[in-house]
Amino acid sequence: MNIKRGGKLALILLVSCMLSSNLILAQPSKSTGNIRNLYTTWVKLALLGKNQAEIEFFFRNIDGMSLGRIKERLRFAVLDNLRRSGLKTMIQKSSDVDDFNAVVRKIITEIRYMGMEHDPDLKLSIKEEFGVVLERL
Repeated sequence: MNIKRGGKLALILLVSCMLSSNLILAQPSKSTGNIRNLYTTWVKLALLGKNQAEIEFFFRNIDGMSLGRIKERLRFAVLDNLRRSGLKTMIQKSSDVDDFNAVVRKIITEIRYMGMEHDPDLKLSIKEEFGVVLERL
């Protein structure tokens, strides 16, 4: 009986620590090591299905410079993932509208995967590098 009570207490402590750690990560910090943690938190929130506006609201206490560095790193990650997936080859080999729609779906999936749906700089970078215009996302 005492073991069950101790297990419940440990579970409650574990859950409360997990919930409070997200709030701690959203606080502004001047250390560069924290940028990596904020980047990881952004990606985790994106994987949970949060869009860019929701994630930015979560990071509302972060200064603009740190948030800009996180977004820059996310942009580079999206572009690098698209390069590595052979997107240029897919674009060159596309022969009809269905092939091109597959390319656009792949780009949109990667953008949403990183939670960067409303980032005009990322869309411009994709347009410059791959020649694909994303007007309605």
